[in-house]
Amino acid sequence: MGNKNGKIVLTEEIVEELSRSSGIEKKLVKQQCETFLVQHPSGNINKSDFKKFVKMALPDLNMKKMEANIFRMYDTNQDGNVSMEEFLIVFHVFSSGSAEENLQRIFRIFDVDNNGVISKNELKKLVKDMSSILKENNPENCGDDVITDSTFLEMDKDKDGSINSKEFCAAVLAQDKFSKFLAVQVIDMFT
Repeated sequence: MGNKNGKIVLTEEIVEELSRSSGIEKKLVKQQCETFLVQHPSGNINKSDFKKFVKMALPDLNMKKMEANIFRMYDTNQDGNVSMEEFLIVFHVFSSGSAEENLQRIFRIFDVDNNGVISKNELKKLVKDMSSILKENNPENCGDDVITDSTFLEMDKDKDGSINSKEFCAAVLAQDKFSKFLAVQVIDMFT
């Protein structure tokens, strides 16, 4: 993304990067980005437009319960809008980022109040919001409370009553049972 005379413009470098990371041909990437900029000349979309955009880009994603969580992940500066730059950064990270970078983005979904840690209540709310997805992929038929309690125990290594991003990433990367299960469910929503 560039800026020319106060107007947001699409650069060839961005088009090439998106094409490479998404596997979509450059011509189509350019066309979709230009359409986005025509519809949103400021380069920003609000939560309502974002929901429509994600539904078009990821038609299999169930946005009903997860909308606010997913929007928060993309709205990295927390201004209530998703800029084209924010969207492209998250898109790039998920398509070509390291495991740690991807987990940092997923951490933002879990950190509902954006204070840098996940409380047990935040985890409980997320598990509840994801319950329909979790039921489909839960071979042991664990209830929401068991998933919440077990995940929290696995992740809160220092037992301070909250989970920071380092603890979150470590638990998922160590493939702790419930931590990995929840993270995989979030990742599966995007793939």
